[in-house]
Amino acid sequence: MNKLNHVAFIMDGNGRWGKKRNRGRNFGHLNGVQTVKKIVKSSIKLKIPILTFYVFSTENWKRPQSEINFLFKLIINYFNKELNNVISNGIKINIIGKTNKLPLKIRSNLKKVIKLTKTNKKIIVNLAINYGSKDEIVNAIEKIKRKKNINVKLLSNNLYTF
Repeated sequence: MNKLNHVAFIMDGNGRWGKKRNRGRNFGHLNGVQTVKKIVKSSIKLKIPILTFYVFSTENWKRPQSEINFLFKLIINYFNKELNNVISNGIKINIIGKTNKLPLKIRSNLKKVIKLTKTNKKIIVNLAINYGSKDEIVNAIEKIKRKKNINVKLLSNNLYTF
């Protein structure tokens, strides 16, 4: 059997899960964070080197502003509380997506997390925030459009996770 090298999770259904339990969407999002922690811990034990969590897609901007604010605050609060544990567990955090469109407070928080975890090597955790696959492809094409020999490798080398 092949060893797992990269596992991705679409963070979908947490809000519905919370509503189904009459606790609200934000309760579901809050519990989703606990699930992410369990997945990362298990992945370290299983020696899976890369995880990607699709946290906030470009389509999520259509949600109510109060829910968007809660999601961003949830990310900020998590890293404010857990950053030392993230570092001590050897977790490297990468962000993929258009971060320049995010509010300043979350951008600076994520920038700090990336900087403080950049030398960690036990596991890479990619957080896709303000991410859309079509945006990623357009971004890669913009980077390579003036090249003469466009091929799959060149395109791959210009995607967010390269």
